[in-house]
Amino acid sequence: MKEELDYSRGAKPLYAQLYDILLSRLKAGEYKKNDILPTEAEFEERFGVSRITARRALAELVAKGLVKRQAGIGTMVISTSEKQAIKARICLIDGRQQNAISRNNLKLEFRLPPKEVAEAFAIGDKTRLQYLTRTISRQNERPAQVNYIWLTSRLENLSLNDFDGGLYCFLEERNENIDSYQDIITSELPTDEDCAILQIPPSEPLLVKTRKGYNESRELVEFAVSKHIASSYQYIVENSR
Repeated sequence: MKEELDYSRGAKPLYAQLYDILLSRLKAGEYKKNDILPTEAEFEERFGVSRITARRALAELVAKGLVKRQAGIGTMVISTSEKQAIKARICLIDGRQQNAISRNNLKLEFRLPPKEVAEAFAIGDKTRLQYLTRTISRQNERPAQVNYIWLTSRLENLSLNDFDGGLYCFLEERNENIDSYQDIITSELPTDEDCAILQIPPSEPLLVKTRKGYNESRELVEFAVSKHIASSYQYIVENSR
């Protein structure tokens, strides 16, 4: 029997609802230490959610130190009580959350990556990688963020249309979904390209997030540099249980 989630306007995101359900079952003892949780496919059948939603809910449990993923085994319960965790996020502070986020894929091209990116992917300095440029904004507004994303050479025969349904949905379809990542936050002034895309002057400060995203086999999938107009975003660090 399929279990119901709340799809009404203003309800929690589906992954957060699923996380709450799993957390309550851990605390109630329905799942015990060393138990193996259902697979993403089983969550899809039970709750009618996508595997991306199930994966994100499980990732929250991993971040809380409640479960761990083991290749060939699945997601194992290692604790039934939450540990203190640090969570960082960057979000728009325009106060217009009712306006949907729009992602615009501008171009996809082959480029020689800079040394830092080539070393991260463990490739030679003559190897070209596919390079996606996209912007993020509120609908019908100027971009608030530009993403420059280097993609693994394991992804072949790509076109810009492949990303119409979203980058991470596409990566899941190619079995290159992001299982873990490392973020580095810095600040800098924009380049000429940034200025042209974001429609800002050279003096406008940017909040820059450099992300290395890895698949379940700890292989690098994306090296992404996201540049946010600093006045439009806030960087939030939360310490919670």
